[in-house]
Amino acid sequence: MLNSEVLVLNAGFVPIRITTVKEAICLMLAEKAVSVLEEDRFIKSPSLTLKIPSVISIIHYNKLPRRRVVFSKLNVIYRDDMRCQYCGERFTMRDLTVDHVIPRSRWESVTGRSMRDGFSTWHNLVCACRWCNNRKGNRLLHEIGWALLREPYEPEYMPYIIMNADKARRKGWIPFCGFNVKLVEMIA
Repeated sequence: MLNSEVLVLNAGFVPIRITTVKEAICLMLAEKAVSVLEEDRFIKSPSLTLKIPSVISIIHYNKLPRRRVVFSKLNVIYRDDMRCQYCGERFTMRDLTVDHVIPRSRWESVTGRSMRDGFSTWHNLVCACRWCNNRKGNRLLHEIGWALLREPYEPEYMPYIIMNADKARRKGWIPFCGFNVKLVEMIA
């Protein structure tokens, strides 16, 4: 129960991270946070009884974290909104891969650059369903008459939390999941 998840909001009620019930209670007892939404369960000690928080707000914190988006396969999938850039369909995480637009076997001959120079970057990777990725193989798009939905790009950082939509609904977090939260449908 102490390791259950709690949504943390800044003083302006903007989601900034997810923490544990244990840390949330410590922040509340130190008067650094207040409970915004609580569960129907309690934590009891000899001197204290508290409802378990589901959402807390940090009292004197208004900032949003600013950082660059870390390059990873998962972030390529999120950048492309879990949509295959070849067929345009949205898929669950289980059915998605990332694909090199210019394949490894063709990189040096097509670009004239070494593998270390731009091969596995934001600009050469796209989200693809398994079927399209297998069908494309090591061919170039013009060779099979395909086009990308959108040119790959390096996203600017947008301070959002990516969370499972079902979890957000179960925990009552949806009203707090506004401008900087991306809800995704996931299959466990």
